[in-house]
Amino acid sequence: MTQVGELVLARVWHAQWLADRLRTTDGRPLRVVYRGVWTHGAGPDFTGALLDLDGTLVRGDVEVHVRAAGWYEHGHHRDPAYNGVVLHAVLDPDPGRPARRQDGVVVATLALRPYLLGPIEQFNPGPALRPLGAIGFAHCAPAVAATRPDALVRVWEAAGDERLAGKVASISQALSTAPPAQVLYARLLDALGYSRNREGMGAVAARLPYDHLEARLVGRSPRERWERAAGLLLGVGGFLPLSPREAALADIDPATAVAIERQWQRLGGPWHDARLPPTVWTLARQRPAAHPLRRLLALAVLLARLDAGLVGDLTDMCLDPDPHRALRRWLTDTNPYLGASHAHEIIVNVVVPFLLAYGDQTGDDRLSAAAADLWDRLPAGAGNALVRKTVEQICGPHRVPVRSARAEQGLLHLQRTGCAPMRCYECPVAHLALAEEG
Repeated sequence: MTQVGELVLARVWHAQWLADRLRTTDGRPLRVVYRGVWTHGAGPDFTGALLDLDGTLVRGDVEVHVRAAGWYEHGHHRDPAYNGVVLHAVLDPDPGRPARRQDGVVVATLALRPYLLGPIEQFNPGPALRPLGAIGFAHCAPAVAATRPDALVRVWEAAGDERLAGKVASISQALSTAPPAQVLYARLLDALGYSRNREGMGAVAARLPYDHLEARLVGRSPRERWERAAGLLLGVGGFLPLSPREAALADIDPATAVAIERQWQRLGGPWHDARLPPTVWTLARQRPAAHPLRRLLALAVLLARLDAGLVGDLTDMCLDPDPHRALRRWLTDTNPYLGASHAHEIIVNVVVPFLLAYGDQTGDDRLSAAAADLWDRLPAGAGNALVRKTVEQICGPHRVPVRSARAEQGLLHLQRTGCAPMRCYECPVAHLALAEEG
């Protein structure tokens, strides 16, 4: 018998090469409304699935194994990242214990072999099937992409404006209860945390308020300001003292490590009992460049070279004749911890919405106009897997370039508000496709 691997089973689930009537191993009827999106092995295999389990709609993740025992062999029962799993799909059942999540919930199990459309050796994931990782089962608007790509781009950019408006509203609300510098500082930390370490970065912002940090930097040389900022940020983050491995990861020599730790000992007394525990940070499968240690050091570099304060410097750069260039230089010049791609994401997701909200709050029409003009002119970034998947889902084989940050953000907005919750009937792309057919 041919050896079957988990990638084959993932393709079977992705294609739904299964009978219509399914039952879990404990006898409950199961209908797959949406099989979810393959995650490339980062956490549960499929995320965002929608299942009708014994008459109840259940949304969550699906984990696939050849053997049911793989759940425990891979340690998923100890990993909180798998607490969203609602179905364990296995090739063959196991009479042993059922899959139990870290939070104690028992996961329904589906044995796939009895429901396959043929012997698994006959399964052929050929060109007729969508590629593994595709969002949907059929493309949304390939005809529009082929004949009216400009219409699709307008829809994407309008959706990007909606996404921006939501961010501006959120920041405006935050500005009503906190000083502008604290709001901006917290948003920068949030962006530096990406999705995997936002909780930890949020905790740093809350435990080490910006005004307390700034007060310990004023009047110092740029080098001492960096050491002080690094000491306080890393200390509160729970990274001090640095291990040799962490120092190497941060490209910090022994003398610099000693200087940073000395600043934490001198200045960090009020926060020594507020240090974050290591469990806050998600470090598994984390790229070295995205390690929260390096992200905190990136912020320390920015804080070390402020002239007019965090908000003052940002508004000055927005009013520069070339604000995009000025902001890119502020974020990346002499900052080994922040690359151009992530800097662009910070400009799009933090800087522009903050400046729009702050300009509105202060009644600074010049600042608001400059921020709006910056938004209109921002090019697309390097893109990410979700943007590429959404374009593929909409356009199919037809290439429609994503050239602006507005369009890029719009694609993310459409995926979050339309694709993920399966609200196709509300999606403007679907309306455009229907109008094309009519």
